[in-house]
Amino acid sequence: MRGGQALFHYNSGMGYEPEEELSTEQKEIVSKIKSLSKTSKETGVGIRFSWNNYNGKVTCNIVKHYLGRRLRKGLKVVGPAFIKGLPMEFDILIVDEKAEPEEFTDAYDPKSVHLIVEVKSHGTYSEDALKRIKQTFERLEREYGLKCAYLAIRESGRPKRGGRNWVKVTQELLKPYSSYFLSDSRTGDLYPNQWRQFVEYVNSF
Repeated sequence: MRGGQALFHYNSGMGYEPEEELSTEQKEIVSKIKSLSKTSKETGVGIRFSWNNYNGKVTCNIVKHYLGRRLRKGLKVVGPAFIKGLPMEFDILIVDEKAEPEEFTDAYDPKSVHLIVEVKSHGTYSEDALKRIKQTFERLEREYGLKCAYLAIRESGRPKRGGRNWVKVTQELLKPYSSYFLSDSRTGDLYPNQWRQFVEYVNSF
């Protein structure tokens, strides 16, 4: 609420809805990902093999489900997917609504790509890894004219005394690229308005 009136955000299929709807969605996204994610300790399975790929796919599927309902006309969300001419797989691509991958592949024409989104279920707790992500973003933008952003579902922004604030570290190391964080990995608290800001950013392309 601002100025005593509810803010509204455009929903391509349902018109304008109160901003509170997006806050509810943010909570649902975090809750669904947490409930569906698995670890070797909890399941007793995968001691030799990580659940990371499974959890990553679940996270992307949930983000795509909610984001797809909020995109402006002319856009759609796909992924994990490739871009023609590039060897790396991308978590999420925002592409032209009518774009289709090359036959028998998940590779989209770079001219149809509006935004690349790096998605992390638990953030990135390594400065070196964050620097590599930024270097990749810079190369994609410099050589191919592609725009990039970063979305973490859970990240440590409220550490115990002596701990590092990885939200701030990530923001600093990824600048000038936009980064968004939905919840705190230690306390479980939501970071206000992050899903709304992410949706608005995506729809700006």
